[in-house]
Amino acid sequence: MRTPADAASEEVCPACGLIFAKYLKTVLGGAAPRALTAAHQEDGNSLLARARALLFYVPEEVNAITVYARVALLALIAAYGAKLAAMDVTTGEIGSSLMHYPIVPIHEFGHILFMPFGEFMHLLGGALFQALLPLIFGGILLLKNRDPFAAAVTLWWSAVAVIDVAPYVYDAAHPQLILLTGRTGDEGAHDFIDVLGDLGLLHRAQPIGRGVHGFGVAMLLAALGWGAYILWLQYRRRKIG
Repeated sequence: MRTPADAASEEVCPACGLIFAKYLKTVLGGAAPRALTAAHQEDGNSLLARARALLFYVPEEVNAITVYARVALLALIAAYGAKLAAMDVTTGEIGSSLMHYPIVPIHEFGHILFMPFGEFMHLLGGALFQALLPLIFGGILLLKNRDPFAAAVTLWWSAVAVIDVAPYVYDAAHPQLILLTGRTGDEGAHDFIDVLGDLGLLHRAQPIGRGVHGFGVAMLLAALGWGAYILWLQYRRRKIG
């Protein structure tokens, strides 16, 4: 308690030397942020733990036949994925592959689906939806069925869809691919001539196309790695007999 005889500053307690401003700053401005930071870190760790539990979930017991069948499936899509990834981007070789044919109607439906969002999204929507649809299925399989291996397969599908669109992007610079109209982009509609043109990137179509292809291959490897890791975990918990 201060008295009239105390000559010290009013900001300092004459009895203990406490500096009131620093004390208040510590209590109100220091401790609270530290507590909030700790709380945020705890929330972040909790979210990370939940994500890991979801992405790498494995039941306590897994039927051995299921594991072996999935190993065979993974080997099959790995071999086929490698074949698709090796196809020439510049010639659109993937357009003659088995996977291309079911992708086409998904692509065309994407144009219809994104039509209400303007001309740009209408044009981009075909390519966007052919890569997005497998991810939607994967999310359902992951969240509802708790089946990360099946989700990894849908990620592989999405990766193939990205690889499939890469030649279309590449072709926009000098259109040569025969489109559904039976003509090339020089004579008819071409999504990426318009999309890249609107973005001022048409002159970069070929490197962008190669970049799209590279991204698709990276997705493919991630999907196969994820699936292989899940199968290794399931193999360790396989139930024989």
